[in-house]
Amino acid sequence: MATEAGKESEFTPEAPWISVNPAGLWEVQRRWAEERKKGDDTPLMGSVCKIRVSLKNHTEQNTQTQNLNEPEPAVSDDSDIPVTQHPRSQDSLLQVPLDRWILLRMGEGQCDLVESCLEGMRAGESCEFTIRACRGDSKLVSSDGTQSEKIEEEGQCFSLHLHSFTPGQESWQMTPAEKWAWVQSHKQRGSQRFGKGDIWGAAQSYCCAVKLIITLKGHTREKEEDQKKVDRGEDPDKESDLTTQDSKRQEDGEKEAKAIPTEVEYRTMKTELHSNLSLCQLKLGQLAKARASSTKATALDPTSIKAWYRLGQACLQLGDFGEARQAFSKVLQLQPDSASARTALKQVDAKAKELDSKLGQRLSKMFS
Repeated sequence: MATEAGKESEFTPEAPWISVNPAGLWEVQRRWAEERKKGDDTPLMGSVCKIRVSLKNHTEQNTQTQNLNEPEPAVSDDSDIPVTQHPRSQDSLLQVPLDRWILLRMGEGQCDLVESCLEGMRAGESCEFTIRACRGDSKLVSSDGTQSEKIEEEGQCFSLHLHSFTPGQESWQMTPAEKWAWVQSHKQRGSQRFGKGDIWGAAQSYCCAVKLIITLKGHTREKEEDQKKVDRGEDPDKESDLTTQDSKRQEDGEKEAKAIPTEVEYRTMKTELHSNLSLCQLKLGQLAKARASSTKATALDPTSIKAWYRLGQACLQLGDFGEARQAFSKVLQLQPDSASARTALKQVDAKAKELDSKLGQRLSKMFS
């Protein structure tokens, strides 16, 4: 009995968490479908995972189970493995094809719901996960693309099998050059998704880039070079005579340094990420977050017209007319011929006057 109780507790659902897909925010809850494998190796950022996802209680469930048991070649350690391409859609719960083996690279955000379930899994393991829509933050869709209220109430259950995966890295294991490459990749992916109307996906990509670029603080090109001189016992501010060996070492270092951002590139990228994220948050109705993101962008670059304008938009919709007026005025200071900023200032004045009028009417009723 004790053994059965222990096994039952082992397979109980984990605490739920929130993940993203193009239709919004979703609550995800995972439970293990079988006894856990042993070992410390799990998928990390950059790992290419060979997986299979199926809808639970599908009519082909028996066939799927047989296929899962068939011998399958493991994914190789080649970092350039082409992953399975699948179009992201707001009309689908999962952004991966069902009922077949596919390759998914951790960190690329093809399907955040599946990636979050893959964290902590070991090769050969299976799990089940249930998805429920977060009320008010998601467009309700079923696995076949039809809208369904049942997903919010009961959830929809999937099975996930991890066949094998290639090695990956934790962020602290990456070199500054590797981190910078991931930051650029996240930003590019965010822009592509925004252009296709995948606002939730774009916001997720920008968030990933922001989290990673923070770890690059103090590791820009100039500071890395100064630190290397200190490590060699040299004065960072002093020019030194180079031997042939030193010159070769310097050339190698310069090649490596080209993949690391300069301080200007670092601040510019960080500004653009916060500004782009604020635009996504505005479109998603996350006004307080949009104001916070655009405020960070203006602090990083006080000359960013887009950041000031988005700050003004967020404050206007939040009813903070004073800060909105200051933000739009800053846009005009930087770009005097901005018609959109002039129009926005008129909106601020009209909203403020409307609010004062309503307040006056309420006060007159109170004292009449």
